[in-house]
Amino acid sequence: MSSRPPRGAARLAAILDALPDALLLVNCNGTVVNANKIALEALEAPGTALVGRGLLDLLPEFDPNRIPGSMRRPDEDEGEARTRPTRMTARRTDGSEFPVEVTSANVEDGRSTYASSFDAAWADHGTGGGRNAHYTGDELLMLVVRDLTGTLDTEAELARQQRQTEMILRAASEGVVGVDTEGRVVLVNPAAAQILGYRAGDLGGCELHPLVHHSRPDGSTLPFEETPLHDTLRSGRKHRVRAAQVLWAKDGSPVPVDMTTAPVRDGDQLVGAVLTFTDRRPYVALRERHEQLRAVLGEALRGPLDQLRDDLGGLAADPAGQLWPEANQILHHLSAGYARMTTLVDNVLAFQHLQTGKEKLRTERVSLDTVVAAGVDGAVELIGPGRAQFAVHAPPIEAEVDPERLSTALAHLIADVAGVDATGNQSVVPPTGDSTIVVAAAQRGEVVRIEVRGPHPGGSPVHEPLVRGIVHRHGGVLQTHRVPGSGGSAYVLEVPCAATGDTESAGADTGTYGAGVDGSGGTDGSGSGSGSDRDG
Repeated sequence: MSSRPPRGAARLAAILDALPDALLLVNCNGTVVNANKIALEALEAPGTALVGRGLLDLLPEFDPNRIPGSMRRPDEDEGEARTRPTRMTARRTDGSEFPVEVTSANVEDGRSTYASSFDAAWADHGTGGGRNAHYTGDELLMLVVRDLTGTLDTEAELARQQRQTEMILRAASEGVVGVDTEGRVVLVNPAAAQILGYRAGDLGGCELHPLVHHSRPDGSTLPFEETPLHDTLRSGRKHRVRAAQVLWAKDGSPVPVDMTTAPVRDGDQLVGAVLTFTDRRPYVALRERHEQLRAVLGEALRGPLDQLRDDLGGLAADPAGQLWPEANQILHHLSAGYARMTTLVDNVLAFQHLQTGKEKLRTERVSLDTVVAAGVDGAVELIGPGRAQFAVHAPPIEAEVDPERLSTALAHLIADVAGVDATGNQSVVPPTGDSTIVVAAAQRGEVVRIEVRGPHPGGSPVHEPLVRGIVHRHGGVLQTHRVPGSGGSAYVLEVPCAATGDTESAGADTGTYGAGVDGSGGTDGSGSGSGSDRDG
């Protein structure tokens, strides 16, 4: 017999060396008697030898009962026992450690020349002249050792990403439901379960459509084939639906939602879809309250206020001179108060129409001094005559704005720094220093800048939101500054000289604005020109 191994054995040995995992062969003494190339690279340090080293030196956590010749467990059969992959720590010949996964199996050495392909690959074990000539046993233990260094890093990163994803899903206020290709629920975040009145565990594994999306808003049956989710699962298209969509809660009540469906892919394969939805019930309730407010202001209050104002105005006029002076003065005061209330109601309604998109800005090229004058006149209506002094500086700067709405904003801004609340009452805190309200306008490049400075800090929840809304519609900004040395504030209003945003020309017929700012506030003078002073 030739001393050289046959070609098949050499080929098998080369294949074993090419395996991605380390292979160790251990005899009954627990000594490594052979190893493939990967095992030498992974466990053998330069200047040290792997073969001939004890197995427990390399794998301290390995079960010594698995070594051939040791006491066996009664449930294991000789020569056929094979362990499941077990994670442990391996130690290199230089003492350094790294994580591994170990699988072991017993193999027999029949001492027959090339009795099997495995024996052929390891034929040098039993040859008399090799380094393993001392081995005389008839059973070997083969171990497959897989380096987990990169795998554990990957697993840790995947676990971190999974925890992060779970935290995001738990923190999201929108409902998120994941389904497989059959429409069965595989993922539910807490918000989705809460909105629909279910426990997350109640939805898992169930078909989503018959549970929460079985009917239209009117109660008629909605086939699954007509839903955005079905189309996403079949075509992979993404859908976003904001109208006429409801999901049904566990108690049978409809939940209006904004719905988005998106496909989930594994490579090129569609494996499911994600349904996200936002509960629209708070928005619906807010819209209903908004409509109620408009009805109260526009119908329930506006008509009676007009009637009372007319009646009081007629009595205050007293053409026959039948009332005593005190009564006449009181009637004038009441008439002015009702006029102020009517103006405020009109301005708030006009602003609501603008905010909801029912009306647009009607821009035109106007001189800024006329806008400022109308704003001061409107402020007098809100404040009341004779209750404030003004210092107005408004040069004739041309700008493309909505003059009525911008003058309305100025009127409420002036009323705010004048310390007048929604009822027309001034602040009980007396102003410090000069009580004059200063209104100054100037042009800074392509921007018109109007400063309003008064004795009171402002910030009224009635006046300021209205002003900010109108200025924002003009594409401008409103800033607030404290006036040093006094308790007052200075508002700086900036709008572009050219119209921006969603506007229309002044010639379009879009209805009437609020009647509160019409330039007829009952004051004398134009309010324009450098350094002009006026009494409200």
